[in-house]
Amino acid sequence: MNSLAAHHHYESNPNGRDFFVGDIHGKHTLLMLALEQINFDYSADRLFSVGDVIDRGEDSFYCLLLANKNWFIPVVGNHEQFLREIDDNNMYKKFSWYENGGGWWENLAVQEKLLAKNIIAKNFCLTLSVDTAAGKVGVVHAQYPLEKWPMHADDINKDNLHKLLWSRDYLRNGHDHLTAGIDFIVSGHTPIRKARLEKQLLFIDSGCGHQPNEKRPTPHLTICEFEKNHIKVYAVAEQLFELSKIDIK
Repeated sequence: MNSLAAHHHYESNPNGRDFFVGDIHGKHTLLMLALEQINFDYSADRLFSVGDVIDRGEDSFYCLLLANKNWFIPVVGNHEQFLREIDDNNMYKKFSWYENGGGWWENLAVQEKLLAKNIIAKNFCLTLSVDTAAGKVGVVHAQYPLEKWPMHADDINKDNLHKLLWSRDYLRNGHDHLTAGIDFIVSGHTPIRKARLEKQLLFIDSGCGHQPNEKRPTPHLTICEFEKNHIKVYAVAEQLFELSKIDIK
């Protein structure tokens, strides 16, 4: 069912800054533009990803290759899970993936497909946490299913894995309790107009890779940076660069 590490922990960065990026969905050029605009230092800074690095955009394979870089540290998303499960002969899963932007997989050579799978197996995990100036920040793709942080290998089961990769309950229906052992939990998965902090939960999927619609008129990439009293939020699209701040209470 799963062979990825349940959790990785990263101590505070003594040499540079740490950033958290929402769902990239194959938009490699846009990500590089965003990193240029925030003056990202590839030799010292780190970028932690909420997953869904692939699909929808034009450069899924190149986005996946980022996980080989020391500065790019992702958790797995449901779209990476589609890729991991592509060979289980489940035609419904294959159709669902391709319908949601996975058609690029058909254009890869056999060796590229093997490389893609190995990159995920070697470099992705289910959850991670980072020590920051604002406290300990956790990262999951969709929703953390436990009452205490961190997750351990014996916590992984079908239900918890589904919540980690797919659930939208907290964002849609609210969240009335705090997870012990962590100060903030950053997640993506559900596209919203802009980054939103609700208690200790920060949602940062702002529709990158999606087409504009009534709910999301300006899809863009979100990158966040935790400081002691606030969270810097960078919103980036081809014709957009905005910096805002979310105060931490």
